[in-house]
Amino acid sequence: MTDEILALCDIRRSLKKRKKESEGSKQYRETNVKVKRSIKEATEKWIEDQCEDIENSLKHNNTNKAYKIVKELTDTKEARATTIESKEGKCLTKEKEILERWTEYCSALYTHVATGKDPNVLNVPPSSSNARHSILRTEIIEAVSSLKPGKSAGIDNITGEMVQAGGEATIDMLFLICNKIWQTGVWPNPWTQSLVITLAKQENLKLCQNYRTISLISHPSKVMLKVILNRLKPEAEKIIAEEQAGFRPGRSTVEQICNVRILMEKYLQHQQELHHVFIDFKKAFDSVWHEALWSTMRKYNINSNLISVVKNLYNTATSAVFCNNNIGDWFRTTVGVRQGCLLSPTLINIFLEIIMTDALEDHCGIVSIGGRPITNLRFADDIAGLAGNECELASLVEQLDKASSNFGMDISAEKTKIMANGKEPSKKEIKVNGQILERVTKFKYLGSIITDEGSKPEILFRIAQTTAALTKLKPIWNNKNISISSKIRLLRSLVMSIFLYACESWTLNADIERRIRAMEMRCYRRSYHK
Repeated sequence: MTDEILALCDIRRSLKKRKKESEGSKQYRETNVKVKRSIKEATEKWIEDQCEDIENSLKHNNTNKAYKIVKELTDTKEARATTIESKEGKCLTKEKEILERWTEYCSALYTHVATGKDPNVLNVPPSSSNARHSILRTEIIEAVSSLKPGKSAGIDNITGEMVQAGGEATIDMLFLICNKIWQTGVWPNPWTQSLVITLAKQENLKLCQNYRTISLISHPSKVMLKVILNRLKPEAEKIIAEEQAGFRPGRSTVEQICNVRILMEKYLQHQQELHHVFIDFKKAFDSVWHEALWSTMRKYNINSNLISVVKNLYNTATSAVFCNNNIGDWFRTTVGVRQGCLLSPTLINIFLEIIMTDALEDHCGIVSIGGRPITNLRFADDIAGLAGNECELASLVEQLDKASSNFGMDISAEKTKIMANGKEPSKKEIKVNGQILERVTKFKYLGSIITDEGSKPEILFRIAQTTAALTKLKPIWNNKNISISSKIRLLRSLVMSIFLYACESWTLNADIERRIRAMEMRCYRRSYHK
């Protein structure tokens, strides 16, 4: 809104009071038309300026800035509730009350005593690996250079760019601090503190459970965490099974989607049964039992000093809610892996590995790939169990439920689904905690629709998503200030990437190929503003 438009709005407001007079009514209508025309012209000019910025950014290969402007132009801002409901259902409106409610909710989520059904899982002797090699300066330099730009600062207000701009003096200081932590296990207080931010995920924004939380941690602490991660990863890779593709180099969701589809096609081709159970844990990352995690690391003989340093970090970790530019009371985090921490993906993989090992110890699967038995496919906590018949599937679910309970994890019976391919649906009931698991004919696994109808449902879903993304970017396609080459770059990165997700796993026929070509032509015609 320009000053001229605001002045016209003031005039229109004063004329509205004289609207009953014939002359005043005429002047009001004329001024109202001027206001609307001015707003439209100002909006169009703003869009033109934004599009010129997109073009200039792409010319200078500043894609981050270009995509940020595209998002501002096309994204509808999600409304955030100005009120929140208390535990008793009372509507809270004051900032202090809202902050206290968020603190109450998050502290209940992250501060409770986690235990498993089998206390014997903690009876593990110390690791025999206890080397205490000092941290090298080269490790610090590598960790500092790996800090990503454009990330929000933690409680200390130090960004990654500040750390990198500090030069040799910062390297020297971090070298001393990190070595002291490695030798003593004592972490600086700001390095153990996390700021919790809440983000809406569902419609009713007055309920705390309809938000997800993310945490901001200190950037200097990420240097030490990166050093620990580089030392932990080689040991973790020796432990984690081939079935696990989550957070591992050279692997992605696409490999697991391909594996599921290939198995389904082969078993259908040979007219054999194939049963799936798609396991969903209740808040997997937020319900890791710390003591069981340390005993698991000892059982796998991970370096004792690594375990000690990570354990001390978790024992002193605290969090506070950051809401409306205010910080709530600090509370201990006694359960779950730290959000935003570089170590968390590797730690969750190690923890899930012991659960799967325990569950499959006495399980004999009949599903195989190239003669090698395979009972599951994993991407972090997304687990697809495989079985050759219903009895085997029921046994697999029972063993997984028992093993996860022993380590303090619970399977969500509401979200866990079972699916059978190559046979008529059975009436056999498979239960978790006394609740019957739902049978489905299709399931969205790692973002891709899995069904025994082949790839067609997934491709039709992708075409619909791509069309929606294409329509959303209409202001970009209609603007003449953006060159064709820039539009094509945006089309391929923001639209075609949605369509081509996991396309390696598709099985095509003539009808599907025709639909794909038609969709591609529609995308290019729309981007050319035809």
